[in-house]
Amino acid sequence: MPKENLIYRLDNLEYQYHYLNNTLDGFKPRLNGTSKIFNAKGKRTTKKVAKTLQMATLESLTSQLDILRLEILQKKAYHLEKKIASYLEKTLQQQSNALSKHTNAKNETKRNTLAVIEREYTFPKFANLIAKSKVAKLVVSKVTPTRTLKEDPPHWFKDSEYLQIINTKESQYNPGNIWNKTVLPIKGCDQLLSLTMNSKKYKEIVESFDSGMDLFLNNKREKKADASQNEAGLSKGDSKRSEKSSKGQPSSGESSEDQSEESSEAESDEESGRSSVSGESQTANIDEDAILKAYEGMLVASDDEAAEEESFMLNPNINYNEVTDEEPSAEDSEPSEASSDEEEEQPRKRQKKEKESKKKVVLPELISGYYSGGSEDELSEDEVAKKQISNQPKRKNRRGQRARQKIWEKKYGKNAKHIQKQLEKDKEEKQQRQIEYEERVAKRAAKAKALEETAQHHREKAVSNNRTSEKPEDKPMHPSWEAKKLAEEKLKNVKFQGKKIVF
Repeated sequence: MPKENLIYRLDNLEYQYHYLNNTLDGFKPRLNGTSKIFNAKGKRTTKKVAKTLQMATLESLTSQLDILRLEILQKKAYHLEKKIASYLEKTLQQQSNALSKHTNAKNETKRNTLAVIEREYTFPKFANLIAKSKVAKLVVSKVTPTRTLKEDPPHWFKDSEYLQIINTKESQYNPGNIWNKTVLPIKGCDQLLSLTMNSKKYKEIVESFDSGMDLFLNNKREKKADASQNEAGLSKGDSKRSEKSSKGQPSSGESSEDQSEESSEAESDEESGRSSVSGESQTANIDEDAILKAYEGMLVASDDEAAEEESFMLNPNINYNEVTDEEPSAEDSEPSEASSDEEEEQPRKRQKKEKESKKKVVLPELISGYYSGGSEDELSEDEVAKKQISNQPKRKNRRGQRARQKIWEKKYGKNAKHIQKQLEKDKEEKQQRQIEYEERVAKRAAKAKALEETAQHHREKAVSNNRTSEKPEDKPMHPSWEAKKLAEEKLKNVKFQGKKIVF
């Protein structure tokens, strides 16, 4: 007999519970089939689901959920406990056998530890103690991961055996009690257990239990949602950083007045943003000049401007030293050198920014080609391109009647409509054949009866004719007949008159 799917049953009960509480928006079923069943469009399934939801009550669902959750937890914990115990017992026994065959000074401590465990507890009992304590710790940490849940555990988990083990310090299987009274008194036992439980096999056992508990507690989808949110947050942070890095600082060619105006505007924007109670963002106060300055490093000069810059040359007939009012002193020359260094560094920065901007700028792809309004062939090509570009899924061909009937037979069995129709048709044909057969039999019987009646009538008529027929009258015989009759009588009475001859 197949085992009952307890997770599927738990999913259905939780769906009914959230439906009655009007909290379906926050509930995510573990299995995809749960939502499909409760949101099915078929008439029979819809009626069945509606009947189930009408009969359900919060009290009955709560009690059923508590019992089912505790049952699932007990089965998972029992399965894990048996696996860990068998693994520990097998590992300890193998190590003991291997060390007894190959004795040396390095393995003396480990061999003594195993000997003490075998002498005081035996390997099966020791493995059961460790496995029970580990399972209790894992189960409680899974069901009550936070401090609030540990202080106020779920209602269905309060009477659990494993919660009692953790809360009762004097319990035989309490992890602290096992560690202090069983593991630590034996020299080298802690190291032996740490090595044994650090193996790949033990980790696989615990990981399989974790995945099963995540499905049971419905934590799998929440973890996926958190991971997707974290990835989205990281991508947003990266995009913000790239935007900040792409924005260039104001160029050195701008005057100090422009810088002071920008700083004053920025300060006023910040003050207005802090004082605003309505919660409007500061992006509404951004000036157009600030936007242009941010993208100044990305702008490329046109061909005319480049030609003007290349065509500009110094006039050799003008003495520019005489035109200037004052010649620069030694003190003024130092900052000029510094400014020249800054001017040399700034073009390098601009070049780097331009390269970065060229890498980050993504132009939109051309969706369709150029259309010149030419011949009809081009129109047909454009239509073909549109069909290829469109992402509409192609309509699948409908299955044949026999294929659909096979699907219905697997789904509904004898209750499929086409099977019921065929049965009704066969039944009607059988009834019609029976009616026709009965008509034929009745016709034959009537015909036979009619024949019998006619024969009987003829027989009766013949008998009546015989009875009514008169006897022949005694008339005088003809003289010739009388003479012949007399002659025959005479011949009968004639005596033998001959002689006997003896040979």
